Amino acid sequence: MSCPWFPTPPLRIVPKTGGSNLFWKKKKPPAVDTLVEFDDKREAFRYVFPPGKRLPMVFKGKPVRVIDLSAGGIAFTNEGFKTNETDTVQLNLKMPNYKGNTVFKAVAKVIRVTDKGICHCLFENCRVEDYELLHKYVLEMQKQDLKKR
Repeated sequence: MSCPWFPTPPLRIVPKTGGSNLFWKKKKPPAVDTLVEFDDKREAFRYVFPPGKRLPMVFKGKPVRVIDLSAGGIAFTNEGFKTNETDTVQLNLKMPNYKGNTVFKAVAKVIRVTDKGICHCLFENCRVEDYELLHKYVLEMQKQDLKKR
C-alpha cells in the first residue's frame, strides 16, 4: 500500500530468463552497408538488404537502390527527391514456397531525407493483406540469411 506522504519508488521488474527475454528487441547489429542508419523509428521489423542482394524499385520514374524494407515503410537512395513527395511504387516480393500474389503496390511518401542521401518513406493506404505480405517477405528473407550462416 502506497502512502501519499512517503511515496515508494516503483518496483523494477526483471525477466526470469537469465537476464534476457526472447521478445525484447535485440541490440542493433553492426551496419552491413555504410549508408544504413539504425534509428529505429519504425514499429515493424525491417530487412536490411546485404551487399549484392537488391530489390528493384522505381520512384518518380527513377530507379533507386532499396536499402531496407519493413511493413511500415522503405528506405532507398536519394536521387534528388524532397520531403513529402509521393509516388505509387510496385515491388515484386519473390518468396520461396509461396504460391500467392507477390506483387506489392502502394503509395510511398518521403518523410525524411538524411545527410547521407537516404530517403525514408512510409507506405500509405495499404490493405491488411499488403501489410501481411510485407511481414511475410521480411521474415522469409531473415530466415534465408540465417540459413546461410
